[in-house]
Amino acid sequence: MGNCLPKTKRRPRSSKTIAESSPAAVQLMGSGTCPITCRIRVALLYKGVIVDLVETGAYAGAPFLRCGSEKVAGSEESLLRYIDKRFGGPQAAAPTVSEQWEGRNTAAEVVTIQHRSIRRHVEGMARWASKIEEESGGVGGVNVRAAEGRRLGKWYGDLVEIMLEHAQMEERFLFPAFARTADDDICRVANQQHGRDLPIINGIKEDLKSMMAMDADGPLYKEAAFNLSLRFKVLQEHCKQHFDEEERVLLPLLRDAERVRREEREEPWPPSRWVEQVAALTEATHSRLFAFFATGLLPFEALQYVRLVAGGDERRAVTMLRSLAGAIETSPWHSWLTEIGLH
Repeated sequence: MGNCLPKTKRRPRSSKTIAESSPAAVQLMGSGTCPITCRIRVALLYKGVIVDLVETGAYAGAPFLRCGSEKVAGSEESLLRYIDKRFGGPQAAAPTVSEQWEGRNTAAEVVTIQHRSIRRHVEGMARWASKIEEESGGVGGVNVRAAEGRRLGKWYGDLVEIMLEHAQMEERFLFPAFARTADDDICRVANQQHGRDLPIINGIKEDLKSMMAMDADGPLYKEAAFNLSLRFKVLQEHCKQHFDEEERVLLPLLRDAERVRREEREEPWPPSRWVEQVAALTEATHSRLFAFFATGLLPFEALQYVRLVAGGDERRAVTMLRSLAGAIETSPWHSWLTEIGLH
């Protein structure tokens, strides 16, 4: 089909690594180089469904599902809605435009989805830190607590990199665009909020580093766990406040920023150009950290995000979706988000 890329070598792909000994719950018939097939696969994996991807070749037609003896075919949207209805779980089919993005600049969509991922990761880590605090000082489980602290430290490092890259993108690209359309005080306050949170972000990093060097059964560890949990709660509240203000006050100004460009006889930017600039300044988020970033999203958000960032580049979309599928199959972080109810 037109939006499925040609494939030089036919090679079956399967996500049976989720449960090697279990039979596939669903067969997905399609090409692994087709963006639609990749999106359907990701949607199923978000539901915890074991997927057997059966290669049909790049020119075999639209992908379809086999669930037992039932064959399910149709448009991508109809397949996503079928998956939602049959398997439940986090929503894969996108809400209507009026519920989501009506009237927004597409770059504003990208930034808003970035906010959602960061907020969920911060919330998940805040709950995790509270759990470590509650269990500190207890009898037994010392090695488990130490391992949990190390895992949290690793994932927090990835989150900090995404947060700092996001903030730098706003400061270098979005805030100057906003400043041309609004009072300078609006952007100054947003910049100040970025600076306000740096000591908290760095404090959490130091707390985690200190805890990894402590005896997980000692009194100092319990005190450090309390401080860590407290800092995470403050960071969670600050992120909510800051992102809510940006989405309510600043992001709507992107449309005005394009109007100013036209009024000042600058080259008009299509919506895709704004997205390209945002993506170019958050390069790590869209390459080596993309799988971690995307597992903080609901499936319809992740699929929409890939569409926006990849634009018309189907190869890039397929690469991003395959990376996400691999992360969902293997990442314990995704399981953690599901366990605490953030998915």
